[in-house]
Amino acid sequence: MKKLIRLVLNLIGALLLLSALCLGVSLLLNSNRGNFNLEGLFECRSVDEVKEWYSGEIEQNAFVEPYTVEGVSFDKYAYQHISPEEQKTYDQLYDCIIQHKDKITLFTKDEEVLANAYEAVMADYGNLFWISGYQYNTFSIEDKVIGLEFEPKYTRSKEQRDVDQAAVDAVVDEWLSGISPDASDFDKALYVFETLINNVDYDSDAEDNQNIISAFLNRRTVCQGYSDAAWYMLDKLGIQSTIIIGTANGEQHAWNLVYLDGAYYYMDVTWGNSKYLNMNNDTVKRINYANFAMTTEEISQNHVITSSFEVPECLSNADNYYVHKGLYYDWFGVDAIGNRLAESFYAGEDEISLKFSSSDLYNRVIYYFFDERHISDYCNGMGDINYLLDEDANVFTVQWK
Repeated sequence: MKKLIRLVLNLIGALLLLSALCLGVSLLLNSNRGNFNLEGLFECRSVDEVKEWYSGEIEQNAFVEPYTVEGVSFDKYAYQHISPEEQKTYDQLYDCIIQHKDKITLFTKDEEVLANAYEAVMADYGNLFWISGYQYNTFSIEDKVIGLEFEPKYTRSKEQRDVDQAAVDAVVDEWLSGISPDASDFDKALYVFETLINNVDYDSDAEDNQNIISAFLNRRTVCQGYSDAAWYMLDKLGIQSTIIIGTANGEQHAWNLVYLDGAYYYMDVTWGNSKYLNMNNDTVKRINYANFAMTTEEISQNHVITSSFEVPECLSNADNYYVHKGLYYDWFGVDAIGNRLAESFYAGEDEISLKFSSSDLYNRVIYYFFDERHISDYCNGMGDINYLLDEDANVFTVQWK
């Protein structure tokens, strides 16, 4: 491991300022990653000569000068919501990762700026599957930081990255062949949501589960892999998406912020991939549409956002699945609800889900149709049914078969 250095100059004795006597000057260079001793300079030198040597050693042995890169992320959400210093650092980080560079010297000397900029890059780009974190090296004179170096932790070589990228794109192109580029934002996002759930299983032991390789090539992933994969497919379809980190029911989690038809929504593919026990006690996968296009109020029932950048207040429900499909009710219209259930039953559908605007309305409907069995007033001869309740989302699902 290369010894990165922190330079402390100890000039021995005040006589150096007054005479040209020979003296020994000892310099010790240190860093947060190790130590490197420089010996020598046991010859007569003036103060100016020592300073000139000192400056040269920093420039040659400690770090290279930082360089400015052209920003390409002006349309990305997280980039737009971080400070100018973080944006400048973000540009450097993204360029370094894309170019597969070993390390770069940053303009910032603030470790928190680096952390926030890196988080923003990973939020705005879900396709960076070849990196898994970073380490940084600080350069300082005495207690003053004079430089900060970013060193990415790559999981594969540039050559292997190119091979994996081609394999990913082949799968994505195939999956996206089923949706028209002219489809609405709602239809594109719903297609991505359903496609990932139908094709990828949740598996906490999946390899590469923190990136898109696990989703597209291994078909097994966790929340980070789902979020990155959703970002990648949405990006291919021209839909803006940002990866949000936080907790869900107290556990570390990741999901997406999506911009659909002029409004922001939250989308959680992981929670959309749900399972339940059917009447035969078999575990069955199903798509839980309550986790598609959610408002801030809805997702806050069980999710807590910890992303360092500001997130929007998502207020619109126009692209909510149930609203869009005519399955949303904000009044206690028993005939309207009963007739909608009957329509699904007599059409031979497997199931139907309905969403309600408040928990009070939701509970009234549950009591009327299920506890008091008024569902049979609308669905003659239905026999036994199975129904699923999602109290956080105010959604119930009736399974006719």
